[in-house]
Amino acid sequence: MEMKLKDKLTIAVVPALAHLIIRLIRLTMRLTYVNYSPYRSLVSDGKKVIIAFWHGRLLMMPYCYLGKKISILVSQSKDGELIARTIQGFGMDSVRGSTTRGWFAGIKGLLRAAQQGNDLAITPDGPKGPKWKVQMGAIQIAKATGLPIVPITFNASKKKHLAVGMAL
Repeated sequence: MEMKLKDKLTIAVVPALAHLIIRLIRLTMRLTYVNYSPYRSLVSDGKKVIIAFWHGRLLMMPYCYLGKKISILVSQSKDGELIARTIQGFGMDSVRGSTTRGWFAGIKGLLRAAQQGNDLAITPDGPKGPKWKVQMGAIQIAKATGLPIVPITFNASKKKHLAVGMAL
């Protein structure tokens, strides 16, 4: 099935615009990193990790990552395509698949990326939820790769500033 002109325009324009908006939002914030010492130690020791963050908290995640090369599990949906192209602008790779579509390809892609020395990133609650409930995929990937799971989140406030932290 051929892609409609509207879809082509959306895929061409929205990721570039989203990338620009995320960068502009970041310019308006002061970052405070909370409980980041364990993650910083892993990075400085050259250890690879699995970054886990809630599905509803993905907007500012490019500014939470401290490593060099990361592959992020992204849905095979149309929204996933927009996300995959947006994170490319931050120098991040995507692996396509999710619990509802293409899960096997997603797992294989993450395992391949880990073998190539990349950090991995996943949303353990997935796009379909249940919200804030870890699904087994994150644990299975950690078991298969031997990589530690590093839970990361962020919080923003008008009165304060963006707080990026590890959930301990």
